[in-house]
Amino acid sequence: MSAISHSAFSSPIFILVFGFSLLSCSHEGGDTIQVLLVTGGGWHDYETQEELLIQAMDERIGDRIEWTVVHEGDGEPNHHVSIMKEENWAADYDLVVHNTGFGRVDDPEYVSHFVQHHLGTPAVLIHASVLSYRYAEPADPWFEFMGLQSMWHEDQREFEVENIAPDHPIMRDFPETWITPADEVYVIEEVWGGITPLARTFGVETEEYQTVTWTHEFEGTRIFATTLGHNNEMFEQEEFLNKVANGILWAVNEL
Repeated sequence: MSAISHSAFSSPIFILVFGFSLLSCSHEGGDTIQVLLVTGGGWHDYETQEELLIQAMDERIGDRIEWTVVHEGDGEPNHHVSIMKEENWAADYDLVVHNTGFGRVDDPEYVSHFVQHHLGTPAVLIHASVLSYRYAEPADPWFEFMGLQSMWHEDQREFEVENIAPDHPIMRDFPETWITPADEVYVIEEVWGGITPLARTFGVETEEYQTVTWTHEFEGTRIFATTLGHNNEMFEQEEFLNKVANGILWAVNEL
């Protein structure tokens, strides 16, 4: 493991490159997958989630993944990620994983820029990344990229997730129904593209079913997204982690 000599607490940018060895894996072999993990922001323990996510994905996919981590702005929901301000910032990666809490970013030019320079590089979106950038006014580029719009969530609780696409390769190992640990039901207000819903739950406050996992293809870019992942406990659940691993492989067109 190598690291840039910046502290996550003394500098606004913290980048690590990981090459973890594997215990066991059903997807071992093939070309290296260069993954950029963008993480940080408000409301969540991103330091712990970063460690849990990387370890779990390496256990499932193997040492094929080489991780570059940009971890910035913990406790700062209005933070602008430095790498995402650059031209062609995603071009050197096979995949970008977003696990962020930047729900107070309100700069439409920043959002439009990073989305435009994301196109062509697949994405995996976890939990609050779906609500990040929604106040950019307009946040249309982000909504179009994700394929839907969500502006708020119901109160945190356990709930039942229903597998509504059991034949989809991402959901092949997911149970018919699954009770989550405490998490948040995101309210889907508008569908912006031809998404493929994979899982849903019933929102007790909205009294409507809400999509919790989906795929989207936008301008030739594959996106896998899940609204689950508020608490650290979710990143220890086999059902959640297997689904994210499958989502990664689907996004890079290997599933």
